[in-house]
Amino acid sequence: MSFETSSHEFTPAQLEITQISESDYLVNWKFPLNQPSKSEIKFPEFCSSEDDLFPKRSGKYLLEIIELNCSKSLKGSILNVTNMSFMTDVMVTIRFFNDEVFQNYITSENTDLLIPDEVIYSNFSYLFMGFEHLLGGYDHILFVFGLVFLISGWFNLIKTITSFTVAHSITLALSSLDFVRLPQTATEAVIALTIIYLAYEILVKNDLRKIPWHIPFGFGLIHGFGFAGALMEIGFSGQNLFHTLLLFNVGIELAQLSLLPIIFLLIFLFTKINLRNEFKLVSAFLIGGVSTFWFFERTFNLFIA
Repeated sequence: MSFETSSHEFTPAQLEITQISESDYLVNWKFPLNQPSKSEIKFPEFCSSEDDLFPKRSGKYLLEIIELNCSKSLKGSILNVTNMSFMTDVMVTIRFFNDEVFQNYITSENTDLLIPDEVIYSNFSYLFMGFEHLLGGYDHILFVFGLVFLISGWFNLIKTITSFTVAHSITLALSSLDFVRLPQTATEAVIALTIIYLAYEILVKNDLRKIPWHIPFGFGLIHGFGFAGALMEIGFSGQNLFHTLLLFNVGIELAQLSLLPIIFLLIFLFTKINLRNEFKLVSAFLIGGVSTFWFFERTFNLFIA
């Protein structure tokens, strides 16, 4: 797996099953190309499948269309995915022809998924998707890590993170609603630029209390397009769009907050051994160096995409 792939994107496999008659289902099986091996779906024994002999590339996925015939409903049965990588989750969406929608996750720790007899639509899984996307996106982690070096005091920290949160919530919503859309590859390159600038600020700033709120707000607008691109790649049901966006965003925020105690603990430990300034300096060069690599690689990808 390339460094670029692991630097930003959370791309789970996608299993979409649509019921088209009492016994027939159409299955779209989308598996990320960046994974070393392809997982396989095991349908219930009362189902027979006609596999796609010629899978097609669809963006960052390999798309396989499977025709499924079952002697009874999939409700109450178990789906299983084999050969799962620990880096791949499977987002499962089943649409029954009476407009019922079932949505859940299959993970490498739990490869069986029980489809309930009574389906109640829930998009709660998008909260976990948002959480995993932030923690799986090293560029966003570096950005949050860098912000802490520029802020002194809890009140200033709350203001800064709030402005970043509000900003990326705005562009996440606008992009997901198709009001504004930016090319994903270009957005990723600009996100890397924001982190380079952040590293520069860490090196030159002496007064940490005067970081202007509009810097994290402006950068948050850009990062919001990156979050939206991930949500578009993952795909989501048109039902309850507001709640989907809200839960995805809440998941991102919970992941950001979960990082803060770790970052503060590191700063505290290095302060205790009188190496705070050295830790800050090394961190700034690390953040700047990695983000510069991402910027050049992502810019190069603009010309070969």
